[in-house]
Amino acid sequence: MLSLFALYASPFTVQIATDSPTLFSDLSRLYPEQVLRPDPSPAHIYDFHIDYKRRFSGKSRPYHFRTGTEHFRMADAHQLIPTFEWGLNWCVSAYQQQYLAIHAAVLEKDGNALIMPAPPGSGKSTLCALLMLRGWRLLSDEMCLIDPANGQLQPYVRPVSLKNASIDVIQQHQPGVEVFHRTPDTEKGTVAYLRPTDLSWQQLNTQAKPAWILFPAYQADAAEPVALFTMPKADTLLYLAQNSFNYAVFAAEGFNLLSQLVENTESFRLEYNDTRQMLELLEQVLC
Repeated sequence: MLSLFALYASPFTVQIATDSPTLFSDLSRLYPEQVLRPDPSPAHIYDFHIDYKRRFSGKSRPYHFRTGTEHFRMADAHQLIPTFEWGLNWCVSAYQQQYLAIHAAVLEKDGNALIMPAPPGSGKSTLCALLMLRGWRLLSDEMCLIDPANGQLQPYVRPVSLKNASIDVIQQHQPGVEVFHRTPDTEKGTVAYLRPTDLSWQQLNTQAKPAWILFPAYQADAAEPVALFTMPKADTLLYLAQNSFNYAVFAAEGFNLLSQLVENTESFRLEYNDTRQMLELLEQVLC
């Protein structure tokens, strides 16, 4: 049976059509009622229309995630949630052009925002989750959206994606925190999700001023338990450009936006193998 529902994850709205009997209820554990709604409005113009239905008979990866005529990925029934979250990231990174988008986590505290670009395996999502659970407001775990009109950072609040060992790290440092939809054997290993805090949802439309850019790197064999280095601004600018989804689309405007961002923020590289000492140092430096 086909069902329709909508996701109002500002600044993007999504209408989803699916024949999965569990997708809506599974997502309701990650998104609040004001964001995930069972009845799409026929008068609303949605940014994305997602078709997430079975395409072929049989038991092997029957669900297909598509928007329009573009196919993203197939999924087994037990991997519906990871594929849905990855699919939304794909929609935004590939098709939205109103914001300059960088692959990075973004959090805010006391009016100042922290941007954390980092490659997979660096501990970015783990650090993002830990800071959120310590009172920082989550803007995004995956996407730094720069508003070209004012240079401010636009929230895109979604669940925090945790992978493999990071799931246990979060539960060790924050006993009692609830982690949802632990899914083994994905192409990224075991994946689970952390629901954003109430503060993050309440301010999902409130932009933030960028103050710091931090390049985290968890290194189990590091000589020091934690080390923080100032990053050269030229290196920071180059790395941000390389990790932007649509820098080429913005062309000269994109260069100007990133130049302004780097000029008006402090940039650091963080290397650590002791999470508690690292968190204490960050609170001293950034707060």
